[in-house]
Amino acid sequence: MKQISTYISFSIALLFIILVCLLYFNMKVTNKTLSQQTQIDTSFNLPANESPEEPRFPIPVAAYNKIERPELIAIPALGESDQYLYLALSGIFDEVVMRLLTKTILIEKIVATIDNLPRQHIAERMRPISARENSFIVETQLGVNNFILSARSYDRYNSLIDNLSMIDANELANIYLRFYPLFQEAYEDLGYPQVYFNDRVIDVIDHLLSAPEVNDPIILHRPHVLYEFIHPELEALSSGQKLLIRLGVRNSAKVKQFLIDFKTLIS
Repeated sequence: MKQISTYISFSIALLFIILVCLLYFNMKVTNKTLSQQTQIDTSFNLPANESPEEPRFPIPVAAYNKIERPELIAIPALGESDQYLYLALSGIFDEVVMRLLTKTILIEKIVATIDNLPRQHIAERMRPISARENSFIVETQLGVNNFILSARSYDRYNSLIDNLSMIDANELANIYLRFYPLFQEAYEDLGYPQVYFNDRVIDVIDHLLSAPEVNDPIILHRPHVLYEFIHPELEALSSGQKLLIRLGVRNSAKVKQFLIDFKTLIS
């Protein structure tokens, strides 16, 4: 199916941001409460006597024409979907990305990670992409106990982000559209039975777009085992916004521009 709605196009940004940002550095995330400026309302559970609100950004029902796409098979149950989604994504992502992508409870991990990006912590076991080894590089400062986040940390992701930005948007959108019922089911299983997953996706993307642009040098300290931002306002940011900062100005700008372009379609 070649036609893609603006809502599906916007959802491409979701998968892009997940694949880019979850190359997590091993930095400590504290349990501080988000500031009012950076927090998203995540109180989605409605009272039992209230009906769920209509979706703000509804996803159209996937109506694949078997004549046009005879190779498609029926979507499996959520618990049996891993190999199907992995196979579909392998057709558009290169081997580097696919090696990082998990092969177990893939949809559930994507949904859980998206939901947690505006919060302070993303559980290691629920990340759909593995952390890169030795990806966090710091430089020492003479005479002080602080550290500088090295530009070499940013450079490691230049090629990956450039490659992801050239993915065939039509194919990725079709995959998201086809598997959307399973994304919705996984979100409901997460504890939001009356909330529309794509609405959450758009709220999270807006939150990521509001991440501050931080120029070098980014100063860190190490109060215990792991590194933290020395500036409290940066350390108080959400996990998703911190991830954008750790990608560096060049890479985070590319990610944000990708999101802005898609958001323009529905503005």
